[in-house]
Amino acid sequence: MGDSVYKNPGWPDAVWDVSGAFVNDRELIAFYDFCKLLLGYEPFRIVHGAPLCVWNSGRVLKHLLRDAEEIRTAGLAYEQRGIAMYLTFTNLLLQEKDLNDKLGEALLIFCTNHNPGKRNAVIAASDVLRDHVRRNYPDLRLVSSILKITNEHGRGKEEVYRRLADEYDEVMVHPDDVLNYPLLEKLEDKERYILLINEYCVRQCPIRHLHYAALSRQAKDFLNADNDEFDKRQASNGCRSLYTLLTDTKHGVLALNTPEIQRLRDMGFRHFKLQGRGHANASGILFDLIRLAWRNDGPDENAMHALGHRFWESLLPDETA
Repeated sequence: MGDSVYKNPGWPDAVWDVSGAFVNDRELIAFYDFCKLLLGYEPFRIVHGAPLCVWNSGRVLKHLLRDAEEIRTAGLAYEQRGIAMYLTFTNLLLQEKDLNDKLGEALLIFCTNHNPGKRNAVIAASDVLRDHVRRNYPDLRLVSSILKITNEHGRGKEEVYRRLADEYDEVMVHPDDVLNYPLLEKLEDKERYILLINEYCVRQCPIRHLHYAALSRQAKDFLNADNDEFDKRQASNGCRSLYTLLTDTKHGVLALNTPEIQRLRDMGFRHFKLQGRGHANASGILFDLIRLAWRNDGPDENAMHALGHRFWESLLPDETA
């Protein structure tokens, strides 16, 4: 299934890791099935995310609320297709008393029992949760979160990445380091590092750590979290300025272009993550997947554009049913 003429030839061996587990499952599964059945290849192998719970962070949104049957149905659909699930249990502020979260524990059990290829994982920022998973769920792999390396001021530090690579199965690279080529060249076992390539925050963001802490507080106390400091700093940070994001060469958006992704692939990196944090639906994730995973070069460009239309139309309800 890996030799499809529709696959982007720029990085045929890329491992795409997409956001939206337990939130945008219908659309992601539809896209996977469309590519596999009609285009002859698997467009992504990993899906990450988590429903709203104390352990989650970065996705503290009301529309993430899911009941048990919705979660189970989505998880079984991913298992059936051999798609690994990476649980985003990235809350920075967890303590021992927080380990009794029933939904988090149920998801760990589910991902242990429905684990295709033993590739399911937990993305963690808390040492307390990491040790809990390692001790009680040894069949789940552990991934060091962007929140962890940010909180520990590890950006740009080779020794921090090496330490995390010793402690975890995979390591998320800080978004600002994704273009730090001298640092990336020094990292060994490059396939164990995960690069976020469509980050829509500003480069060198001075309040990233405040944002992550705010999200972790919200996850622990959704209605009463005090995030006044972050809110005040964000107002003047450029995060909400489209002009800054698109035109400022120093602080503009961190999303990578094709030559930048190609350079990372040529360096030996293969695991590319597409974030969907804060999106109300799957459209942004799917647009990025189509742009990156499908070929868009040469005389077939119009044909690929038509395929894109065909996919979007496939999501519409069947009015004849």
